[in-house]
Parts: sequence; C-alpha cells; structure tokens
Amino acid sequence: MSTLLFLLFMVALRENPGFPYPDFTLQIYPETVMPGDTLYIKIVANNPHGESIYISDNLSPTHRDIQTCLRDSKNQEQPLLFESPMLFDGDRIIYYVEIKPGDLRIITALAVNVPPIEDLKEPFWEKHLKSLPAKNEKFLINVTVISYLSTNGHYRYNNEELPLMIETSLAMKPRPEKEMELIRKWYESQHPYFPGSEKYGKRGMYSFKSRLPKNTAIKNEKFSHWYFVRVGNRYPSESNVPETWQGWKELEESLTSSTMRDEIRLTRILIQYCDTEDDAVLKELKDWFDTMNEVQRTVMAKSLRDRAEGTYGNKELLPPFREIYKTIREYDVVPIPESNVKHLQNLGLIE
Repeated sequence: MSTLLFLLFMVALRENPGFPYPDFTLQIYPETVMPGDTLYIKIVANNPHGESIYISDNLSPTHRDIQTCLRDSKNQEQPLLFESPMLFDGDRIIYYVEIKPGDLRIITALAVNVPPIEDLKEPFWEKHLKSLPAKNEKFLINVTVISYLSTNGHYRYNNEELPLMIETSLAMKPRPEKEMELIRKWYESQHPYFPGSEKYGKRGMYSFKSRLPKNTAIKNEKFSHWYFVRVGNRYPSESNVPETWQGWKELEESLTSSTMRDEIRLTRILIQYCDTEDDAVLKELKDWFDTMNEVQRTVMAKSLRDRAEGTYGNKELLPPFREIYKTIREYDVVPIPESNVKHLQNLGLIE
C-alpha cells in the first residue's frame, strides 16, 4: 500500500512579508484503516530559502501544537485527541532549532488510534461504525500544526506563530466481526478512570507507572504494562491486557494483519525480550523494521525511544530496553530536542 504524500506551500498575508516560512510535507500510513487501527503521522519542514529558518524544537500534541480531527462527507467533525503521559502539562519554554538553506527537519512523528477506544460510543463513531459492514467510509483527516518561528532563534524576539492546516483523505474499511466483538468487549470492560477528555487533549496517568496495577510478568516480577504499551493505546484496554508475553503472542496471532496487530506485536516483542533476553527476539525486531513502511518505522522507532526513556532508569527494565533501542536506533531519525539530549545520554540510550 502506498503512502500519501502531500506537499503544501504556505502562502499567507503577513504584516512582515519578508518573514521566511518553511514548506511542509505530510505523510500518513496507512491510507486505509480498520476500526481500532493506529494511524502514523509524519510532518517534515523544508527550508527553500537562501537564509536559515529557526523553528520550534519541541512541538507537543498535548500543548495544542498539533490538533487532528476527521471530517466525514457531511462535514461533521470528530477530534482525534492525543494523550499526555502526565497528569497535567505545565508551562514550557519554546526552544528553537536552525534549519539551514536546503535542509529538512522532521518536526513531528506521532501515532493516534482511529478511533480511541473510549470514543466508540460517540455519536460520530456509532454512526460510521454501524455503516461500515455495508461499505468503506471515506474521511478527510485534518492536521493543524502551530509552529513557532523566529528570525534569530531567540524566544521573545521577532518570533511568530505559523498555523499550518493540512487535509488529506483517509478511508476506513470493515474489521472482521469476530475482532469487532473483541473490541466491544474491551470497551465494555474498561476501567472507569480513563483520562478525562479536554478541549485539546487528554490527561493520562501513565507517568506514575509504579502506582498502577502490576499486570505484566517479567522474570518472576510484575510491572505495569504501560512500560511496554504506547501511551494512549488501549487496544486492548487495561482490564484485558495479557499478563505474559505468551499471552500477547496468542492475541497477536488471533488478529488479522493491521496496525492494531502491529502495535500488539511490538508490545509482545518488548515484553518477550525483557523476560527472556533472547537474541532471536532482537533479530525478529530488526528484520521487521528493515521491511516496514518508512512512516510507520519512523514513528515506531521514536516510540521505542520514548518507552526506553519511560523506564525512568528502572534497573530491571532499562538494560534490556537499551538493547532493544540500540537494535533499531538507525531508524530513529526524529531529531532529539536539545533540552533532552543530556538526559538520554545519562540513560545510556545515546552517546
């Protein structure tokens, strides 16, 4: 399946017409999803000018920098909200990074569920999921990125917000009914303490992993499954997560090929290697990444970096996570914000 690639040239009236604006490309994968799938999003900034551009280095979907929604054929919209790993997001400093003339920079690589499992009973999704068995549904996916620009790389001086609005098409096809029954079971048996929906994002509680139910077995110890699962992905929901890598493997093999299955496979690989430290698992991971769609691979590699960082130096989990990340680190091409380099070096994830 090919990847959609849309090049958008930003032309807008500005008080300062000489302000250098980048061009952006948007890539998504896959083009056609099934309910419960993960959609991978990658946006790249290109500097076509003869002078450097300074662009924000730490875009965040939970700080309203990135907003995503679906629009159906009747122009009804439904947000796809990203979830924060923290209970709250505080104020932050905007850091800038230079993009030299002719250079490119990935400004975001994200994953979001379509739909988030807690939204299954939203009127928008109830209507469209009901019609899916009869036909594929077509949507427009709208991504708004607010990127902070500067003429000299310094915050507060000649800086400006650039709202970038991108639309591209996305199709949804039916998932096998047996798997839809499983998704409905996951929804009905979910825990009641889902992060509350807010206008622009969700507030999670997964940074406090040590306080959450320890439901994943690693070498005769129990850990929260949120060390191994992408933040916000509740396919399966917390009440239904397997307790062992063998259980994750059984779930993986029961599903049809899809990005929902891919996310479960990646979780299984992480748990299996942490439990067994079997080099064959690392080989499976490397072989899989070698043949993976480039957009999915970029997002997943960044996600593995985040999950390795999310061990918070746990003495049992960090060493195997280092080996996992090292196995696919060549594919982690998303730039690391300068403010986070030292921390990742201290964890031994980068040199």
